[in-house]
Amino acid sequence: MTMVRAMARRSCRAGLRRLPALCLVPMLAAGVPSPAAAAPRLEQVVLVVRHGVRAPLPGEVAAAAYADAPWPQWDTPPSQLTAHGREAVRLSGDWLRRWLSGQGVLPVQGCPAPGSVAVRANTDQRTIDSGLILAQALAPGCGLVAEHRPEGTHDPLFRPVEAGAVDFDARAAVASILRENGGPAALVAAHRPELEAMREILGCTRTPCDFAAMPSSLVPGEDGRGFALKGPVDLTSGTGEVLLLQYAQGMPLDQVGWGRATSERLEQVSRLHALLFDIYARPRYMAVRSGGPLAGELLRRLGDAGSPRVSLFVGSDNHIAALSSLLGVHFHLPGYGADDPPPGGALMVGLWRDPASGERSVRVEYLAQSLQQLRTLQPLDLEHPPLRQALSPSICTDAATPDGCPLDAFVRGLRASARPSCGKDAPADADCPQWRRD
Repeated sequence: MTMVRAMARRSCRAGLRRLPALCLVPMLAAGVPSPAAAAPRLEQVVLVVRHGVRAPLPGEVAAAAYADAPWPQWDTPPSQLTAHGREAVRLSGDWLRRWLSGQGVLPVQGCPAPGSVAVRANTDQRTIDSGLILAQALAPGCGLVAEHRPEGTHDPLFRPVEAGAVDFDARAAVASILRENGGPAALVAAHRPELEAMREILGCTRTPCDFAAMPSSLVPGEDGRGFALKGPVDLTSGTGEVLLLQYAQGMPLDQVGWGRATSERLEQVSRLHALLFDIYARPRYMAVRSGGPLAGELLRRLGDAGSPRVSLFVGSDNHIAALSSLLGVHFHLPGYGADDPPPGGALMVGLWRDPASGERSVRVEYLAQSLQQLRTLQPLDLEHPPLRQALSPSICTDAATPDGCPLDAFVRGLRASARPSCGKDAPADADCPQWRRD
């Protein structure tokens, strides 16, 4: 069985970009520790976590006018974590504690050593509360808290552009996005079936909505600090996310897309939500500015004996998208669209040591509760884990081994990936300016 799992992991890493969903089965099996396996040991882990299920953001349902019927009402104020979402986060944190305890990173009983676990959250209510729930789940009764700056302020670690912690030129940003992926018009042309799924859910009998035929535009803002997106991606991305949140929240099925949001259509509109990150977070110009500070924090902690063994950074989907871009990874969990970060999901970077050679390697995974687990608040344990997918960072393609990416190669690759934010003449080992700002 151990040999089968090892072969599956090698095959998974080799073919991930072609068949990502097939990598889930061996990862699920790997979630149950095998005492007979002479495998590398987990030494340290850093997770970038998305907050739990929330109510829609103000104005998020940009395609509301095209729907044939009114949208369901939420009993939670806009943008805030719901009671259902709180419980889902707790279940996820409880599973993470169990898994980390099984790996020897957290104690099976009692409190972790002071400074060995750290949780830091962005300044939104939904991230602060998610961080607090995760801290309590990781160390029950131990007084662990989620550090955060005052609610509503711009933390340079999570909002470096808004905080003025990085250089940003809207014209250069737009030019780079258009050059890299063709911009919103090209994205729309490649996702006509997904746009049709959105039309079928909305109905659009009173107000026609041929999204694929609508014009798209992406232009710099007048202040040079942002840009304006108009067209199908703007209309459908947030709308698709709200449909997914309706299902995850446990709303009656006749209220989830008025009963027309089938599992297949939900996965399609989830991909429409991810298109927003193909503009705002994944293009290199955007990724090095939005994700650079988190990448710097990851590099500072990984392999540092004085850093926490477990670090959680609780933010939003755009943080995961930006860091994923810098790492050169894509993920696709069943039921969700490609590269769409589920509520409560996490990008996990683990440092593993081979007990025989002492060599250390980095493994990157994506883990998240399935839509059904979120909807039903299914308890999680080592026999019933969340979805997990092993990822193969392109920053380490040449140096990758069956056990992951050697630590030194990972560090070099991530520094090089974020190097444009330092300027073209920066030395390879330079700390980018925004990484030094806190």
